[in-house]
Amino acid sequence: LFNGIKLRSFMFEFDLAPRDRTEALEIKRIIRQLKSNMAPTTSDLHNESGGNLTKGLFLKSPNIFQLKYKKGSRPHPFLNLFKKMALVDIGVNYTGSGTYMTYADGTPVHTKLSLAFQELDPVYREDYNDVMDNDKAPVGY
Repeated sequence: LFNGIKLRSFMFEFDLAPRDRTEALEIKRIIRQLKSNMAPTTSDLHNESGGNLTKGLFLKSPNIFQLKYKKGSRPHPFLNLFKKMALVDIGVNYTGSGTYMTYADGTPVHTKLSLAFQELDPVYREDYNDVMDNDKAPVGY
């Protein structure tokens, strides 16, 4: 009956429709930051004198994310908790309304952003120890 542990995956979708240039630039920054933080980084191999021998020979892990549901500025009192996650896929649909439309500067009028995260650690029964007897804690993981 028990076939092993599975890592949980979560999908989030956002509709982004900038109303002015400031919002358009912020959307661009958000997309760029998400794409950048999900990519691995390269490291250089240095020689004894500190010079670079080989650029990009080794890869480092992408950044990890710690997501939290919020209710105002506080953690949400009911919704589930997340373990640390990796952003494994990002989808950007620049025709969010089904038609390609842009403002005069080329900024899309409506963009849909899809994010796929996967937890790095499985959820164990012991993870619930802190939330089981606390009525103010969320439902758990």
